[in-house]
Amino acid sequence: MRYSSKRNFCRKKWLNSLDITYLHVESQHIDLHISPGDRRRWLGLSGHNLPSFEIFISPNWRGTKGTYYAEQPSYRNGNLVEGATIQFNKGKAIKVEALTGETFLKNQLAMDMGAGRIGEFSLTDKRFSKIDCFMANTLFDENYGGKFGNCHIAMGASYSEAYNGDRAKLTNRLKERLGFNDSALHWDLVNTEKKRVTAYLKEGKNRVIYENGIFLI
Repeated sequence: MRYSSKRNFCRKKWLNSLDITYLHVESQHIDLHISPGDRRRWLGLSGHNLPSFEIFISPNWRGTKGTYYAEQPSYRNGNLVEGATIQFNKGKAIKVEALTGETFLKNQLAMDMGAGRIGEFSLTDKRFSKIDCFMANTLFDENYGGKFGNCHIAMGASYSEAYNGDRAKLTNRLKERLGFNDSALHWDLVNTEKKRVTAYLKEGKNRVIYENGIFLI
């Protein structure tokens, strides 16, 4: 049976029903905690950004800690970055390394105060996306399906659309209080390793929401 967009919309609705304190992302090279934050909603599948296979959120940047690794290559402004490792503490990138393009990566993440903070966290279900190879185009690569789906973070600017209230009332002061990040940078860095994502809920329970490339609903 073909995995339909309707079923993926159900997964987005399900994610938005969960009252998540933080997410724990684990793979061979990732051990990362992400706090979705208050007044948030998961986005994606809208057709605004084609292809639109991912489901994503703009988290509270202050709640990011641990290690993220992007093994998928990334081209930016004619520069190749491969094997990027970023360590976070209290929401800020404190150590940045890469197998290729490390100097460029470090310079990008230092371009302004928000460039070294997270602006987006995303998951793609492999059953929905049929992209199974590196395309050297971020719009396709951030929607990678393959064997284990993908997660990616974006360093830099967040999406105000992730606010679950009236965006006309989302002032700069409120964005700052809620942890919506602001930066001239928005750079997606993709990991396609086998992974598990566990949601720790405010009610005190936890549940695995994503494993081996699929949402567990």
